[in-house]
Amino acid sequence: MIDDKWLGLLNFMQQETHSFKCDKPILDSLNDRVGLLKNQFGNVSNINNPQFIDWIEHEAFSAVLNDIFKDELFNKDELDKLFNALFKAKLFQLALSLISNNKPIFSAGDFDIKSGMVFHQLGELDQAEKAFTQAITHSPANYLGHFHLGYLHLARGDNEQAINYFTECTRLAPEFAGGFQNLAGCQYQAGEFESSIKSCTRVYEISPTLIACYITAISSCLALKRPVEANSWLERAEVNEVYNPELSRLRGIWAHQTQQYSDAVKALSEYLKVRPDDIDVLAIRAQALAAAKQWEPLLPELKILLELDPHDVWALEQLFLANYHTEQWQQAGVAMSALSKMSTQFKQKYLSQMDEIRKNLAIAMMDVE
Repeated sequence: MIDDKWLGLLNFMQQETHSFKCDKPILDSLNDRVGLLKNQFGNVSNINNPQFIDWIEHEAFSAVLNDIFKDELFNKDELDKLFNALFKAKLFQLALSLISNNKPIFSAGDFDIKSGMVFHQLGELDQAEKAFTQAITHSPANYLGHFHLGYLHLARGDNEQAINYFTECTRLAPEFAGGFQNLAGCQYQAGEFESSIKSCTRVYEISPTLIACYITAISSCLALKRPVEANSWLERAEVNEVYNPELSRLRGIWAHQTQQYSDAVKALSEYLKVRPDDIDVLAIRAQALAAAKQWEPLLPELKILLELDPHDVWALEQLFLANYHTEQWQQAGVAMSALSKMSTQFKQKYLSQMDEIRKNLAIAMMDVE
């Protein structure tokens, strides 16, 4: 029995268009095709593998719907809705077949854009570039052609060319937020932070709830060391009820840079709940904990950092201080021993603390005796 997610997609597509005509119930055709493909490609090692089953169902759905679409009549609005649904479902080959079978209904530029989008997702970048180039050849004012060419060059790592295409896209479509947002991202990658903020400001004016806009703008402000401006963007995000783990990370970095260490710990902790493996952020939170003198929660952070780099001098020094302030005298002594191997200056720097440690260790020994 084919999974319900495919039946949900089938129902959605028919609701958006009309009931598909076919001689045999579609569900029966889908289950028959799944069974056929399982018999053809299944074996003992993969027959119960979820990835194999999903692939079989993907192929069955594509094959059955492709046969139906060949004989079905759709208007332009229905074709657009079907294409978007198939594209979001990552049924790219089926989406390409759908528009190819109905090519006369599309304008030349629209067909080129849609086929280029599919080719891009399939990894056929040369074919995608050809299609997008044809789109702007047919109509130089086709801003989507420039947008997708920019996105394609970005995928190839050609940031400079991507900027050129996105810039032209924004000139042709000054109300299209996507063009400005992608331009802002490229400008940020190129270190053009002032320009990136300007592009983000335009995105904000068009679409104030676009998350990427805030992330790029705040990152640019922090790179320029303009905390007041960064905070303005953080406040805008709150006003517009825009929330994202990445914004928690940036809020934490901003708070750390402005020496609001307790706030930094809180924001970075929210981020790490979602991204617990981000060691760079963990290191910043450790710095904030140390600055806030929150020694107890700092200890497990330092353990993680020292497992990654046992010779991290900052982490070793903080380990000494954290153990000292939590009165774990023996562990503090061990940390100082490791620090002294790095440099003899630490014994002199913490002379009074080491005297106190030795005194308390001696008292502990006397109590034992």
